[in-house]
Amino acid sequence: MNNRVVIKFGGADLATGEKVEQAAKMVAQAPYKEKVVVVSAMGKTTDTLVATLNQFNNLSDEDYAEVVSMGERTSARVFCGALRSIGVHATLFDPSQDNWPIITDSNFRDAQPLQEKTCELTRKFLVPTLRESVAVICGFLGKTTGGKVTTLGRGGSDTTAILLANILEADEVILVKETSGIMSADPKIVPAPRFISKLDIHEIFDLVQGGAKIVKPEALKYKLPTQKLRIVSFDSQDLSLGGTEITGSFQMNSVEVDTYENLVAINIVCDVNSDNIKEVFAALERKIIYGVSSGKKSITVFTTDGDINQLINRLHKVESFKAISHREKVAMLQISHPMFIDSPGGVAKISNALSQRAINIIEVTTSKATINVFIGENQLKRAEEAVKHVFET
Repeated sequence: MNNRVVIKFGGADLATGEKVEQAAKMVAQAPYKEKVVVVSAMGKTTDTLVATLNQFNNLSDEDYAEVVSMGERTSARVFCGALRSIGVHATLFDPSQDNWPIITDSNFRDAQPLQEKTCELTRKFLVPTLRESVAVICGFLGKTTGGKVTTLGRGGSDTTAILLANILEADEVILVKETSGIMSADPKIVPAPRFISKLDIHEIFDLVQGGAKIVKPEALKYKLPTQKLRIVSFDSQDLSLGGTEITGSFQMNSVEVDTYENLVAINIVCDVNSDNIKEVFAALERKIIYGVSSGKKSITVFTTDGDINQLINRLHKVESFKAISHREKVAMLQISHPMFIDSPGGVAKISNALSQRAINIIEVTTSKATINVFIGENQLKRAEEAVKHVFET
């Protein structure tokens, strides 16, 4: 039996009384000693409230948060009632109560948790209840130091769950969804997507930043390295089994910097279109591609060194390519941090740091929370030191 778990139910899982009862039974039967349940608003409650409020002009952010919070506040009370009806002792945590643990800034529509204060109150009020009862807490909500209700932005219940799991040092976080876990594509588009049993945290972060409605990406930054995080089906008979496991964690205190040497930059002068890009990739066969960029009339691909003459000969046979050149002894700095998504200026900081050391940048490519910087191989060590230094200060 595991020690402590945080279980989060989305709105679709609580859309009817029958579903709420089923969810309560799942919690009661889950083989964990200490349980925290985070609930979203039932069904489409939040969407309905937001649509109503959008009809009003000049509605204050404070009033918006107060009204929208009613969805989760009602849901938490209903869930407590469902647990008690089957003989499970439950303790409610609501922003109107003195025992509410999650404290945020005063950005009422998209608040950021104040982790130090939240940690203090969680340990003071929530932890002591866990030995004797299931803690049921409103997802998506916070409270300012002045006692005003805030919301954590859409998908904020994920933030509530993973943040609390972080502070509680829970063994596991379980996000309950309508699907059996994470699929290889949207089942509404692809008839037979593949089930994925395991994803690295960087892979899931890129997937959700690309539009997949799985977990709020900002919430992932709270996951602890040793903590188990799973996406499981609402139809699961046992919450402790199955689903998709998310492995790893982000290094929130510093950026991750990886380096690669012995690369070659291949530049093809051509029209930039899908057919020509396909020809480039076909010529590369199974070579690893570290970056692709396009200019007004060219495509540049960064790949591993090797038999460059053979590769250029293959590319030269493509009639739509006008000319080809290449550059050897290229290196890459790969800099990753989830803050790059929401905090502007990451590329500028890197560029300035390299410029101050007279390091010329060959190319920069970005994808989600990763910035790839290509430079001359002989400048790699100095560049790595410069980049690490700028994000540590």
